[in-house]
Amino acid sequence: MKTRIIITATAISVFLLSCFVQIYGQDSTSEPNTEKYNDLLKLTAAGNGYSDQTIIIFIPGSTTGFDPQYDAYKLPGSPAAPQLYSIIPGTNLAINALPEILINYAVQLGFKVGATTNYSITASETNSFDPWVSIFLDDTKNGVLVDLKANPVYNFTATPEDNIQRFRIFFRYPVHLDLKVFLEGCFNGAELNNGLNTGNYLPLNQPYNNLPWAYQGSESVIAIPNSDVVDWVLVELRDTVDASFAGSETSVEKAAGFLLKNGSVVGLDGVSPLVFTKTISDSIFVVLWHRNHLSLISSAGPVEAGGIFSYDFTTGLDQAYGGSNALKELTDGIFGMIAGDFNGDGIIDMSDKSGSWVPSAGKKGYLMGDGNLDGQINNKDKNDNWLNNLNAMSQVPE
Repeated sequence: MKTRIIITATAISVFLLSCFVQIYGQDSTSEPNTEKYNDLLKLTAAGNGYSDQTIIIFIPGSTTGFDPQYDAYKLPGSPAAPQLYSIIPGTNLAINALPEILINYAVQLGFKVGATTNYSITASETNSFDPWVSIFLDDTKNGVLVDLKANPVYNFTATPEDNIQRFRIFFRYPVHLDLKVFLEGCFNGAELNNGLNTGNYLPLNQPYNNLPWAYQGSESVIAIPNSDVVDWVLVELRDTVDASFAGSETSVEKAAGFLLKNGSVVGLDGVSPLVFTKTISDSIFVVLWHRNHLSLISSAGPVEAGGIFSYDFTTGLDQAYGGSNALKELTDGIFGMIAGDFNGDGIIDMSDKSGSWVPSAGKKGYLMGDGNLDGQINNKDKNDNWLNNLNAMSQVPE
């Protein structure tokens, strides 16, 4: 049986007509000429003896709404055929033009079938995107995330009762964040001391679930993954156009991870970068929180290479918003987070001494007043950390 392609469009611009010749009613023996266009994804759904296509293309000047000069409506085909299309507020599209490829940008697909059987979705033209742009198909029914550049054909079973919004397409997904930061309190001139680890003081659950952080993440481990782990840190992504505007209302996602002796921030396996999956509309700014050091935020967005987003706070004062008020030179040319914020409120003042250091002085364990992170709370923590940085404040916008 000859497979039939069902693509219908009632509003196609002159631009797209030059790209997709005879889309309406074309059969499987003719293919639109899309090779000369960048950032264009063609998806073909096949099954039950039919097939259908939808196109997502990124064109500067288009919008996320309906653009009559770029987009094309999706009209229903045969009830027996699979129907594949983009869903935007108020309508369905056979051709969906979008303005730019945002980080972790999700396009909601619609998918309907007329019979319970096996189907496939095939991605083509993926090489029209830059190599660092990842494209994933998310099957929410099966809990499967498919890298369409590596595996362009996805086979599955569908029924007429399935959720129409079963599938999504993600672009530049996810964010793998490679961070580097040093802590003043446990910096030894070359790397960070891991006294909390060697002393078996580190907790197995992330410690930021209380005030002032109130982070409700469930990160935990059965055992600390390796001997290089120094402590837990909390990482937050904020989405805005400039660090000065990155107040708490711009927060999109948080994750707890481990800080290693070399300054790397890693996931729960002790090796891999932290992963973030929320959509970013403008630019990423990275906030780093530590239990008893002043929080800081990046002055710019991380740099992407090969799908990895990297940022190094240790190389200069200009790496943090607030400069010398946010970072401290620990040794020649190496910078780190400022120690002494024993209660984590963003200000190093008398309350850090009276409320956190004094009650724990002379004790051992995983305690806020342990400024140098050696597991013992004593005068070194007060004099070398808190006293030297008295009146310093976090520069992270509130």
